[in-house]
Amino acid sequence: MPHVEFRGSDGKIWPSATTLTSLLPQEWVWAWYRQAVFKHGKRGWQRCLAQTKRGGLIGTEVHGLIEGFIKKEAYPISGKYESERFADALFDKVNPLVTEWVALEPHLKSEVLKIHGTADAIVKWSPQPELWENVVLDWKTSAAKSETHPIQLAIYAYCWNESKKGIENHVSKGIIARVDKKSKRLGVKIDEYANLEQYYPVIEALRTIWQYSQGTEE
Repeated sequence: MPHVEFRGSDGKIWPSATTLTSLLPQEWVWAWYRQAVFKHGKRGWQRCLAQTKRGGLIGTEVHGLIEGFIKKEAYPISGKYESERFADALFDKVNPLVTEWVALEPHLKSEVLKIHGTADAIVKWSPQPELWENVVLDWKTSAAKSETHPIQLAIYAYCWNESKKGIENHVSKGIIARVDKKSKRLGVKIDEYANLEQYYPVIEALRTIWQYSQGTEE
């Protein structure tokens, strides 16, 4: 989803999940840019920017299409990309494992940490008959795992758990469903991250770092 500046109950800007995870080292991104510049100079940098923008547009369309599948509503797309194929692959892989779509695109916030973010979905996840658990689910149109993924999921879980009291609503696990856009078979991978609470200290540290970078005090 596009980044939107959010002001919390105190009237101040609160950082989003995307803002916080962007503070984490992502060496592979810079390695990709450096290699492109080394080979093609300024044009290499421009190509990377264009590819990043294209990936963002595809991701937005895929997210919209999947939400449309669930709600049984049409979602308009540009037709420039293969977004429908990617959305179909992700949804067909995940939907049989979901017993209930608890919340779609919920905007979540924490009054304690003063952070926010929009999760793709909270679902009842049931890989085995008769068994299920609440999980936070996120769609990715990327072939690679990232160190930021469990942190992102943990931010959503932290905010959800703060607002939804009771063990029956608690979320402790996250799922990343990612599709390899470059694969002819469009292979979908399911990454599971248990015990998201272990990442809470990292979230708190990132919040402190973000506040420091703003040059302001709480």
